Amino acid sequence: MKTISNTVRLVFATAALGVLASFVYAGPGPQYWATQNREAQFKQLKAGDKVAYVCNQCKTVSEIPIESAAHAMGLCKEGATITCPSCKKTTKVVRKEKRNDPPAHTEVVYVNEKGEECGFFAVAAEKK
Repeated sequence: MKTISNTVRLVFATAALGVLASFVYAGPGPQYWATQNREAQFKQLKAGDKVAYVCNQCKTVSEIPIESAAHAMGLCKEGATITCPSCKKTTKVVRKEKRNDPPAHTEVVYVNEKGEECGFFAVAAEKK
């Protein structure tokens, strides 16, 4: 009987530790990052700002300092290429239009050679 009791305790302790570990690993959550996917968002960037390039291919986040307004606009220019600082893979900037929304808008998307989305830019959201 004591063996079954110890086994049950061990299972519950492992489950509790697993739940707590998942909260720690999850990070600050989606409200922490503001995704840069519109040209107007890139126009608001100025020299000295920092953006994060999230590469879905190598699963890394790299901080990129903005050198000038022209540099910021180069990150969203149609046909430009962006190289991941970590894995050195090149992505191409394309525009994707969404016509289903009432005001039609264009999103900036970063795709690999197969045309699959493989990264995005984000900035840390302001605390409210």
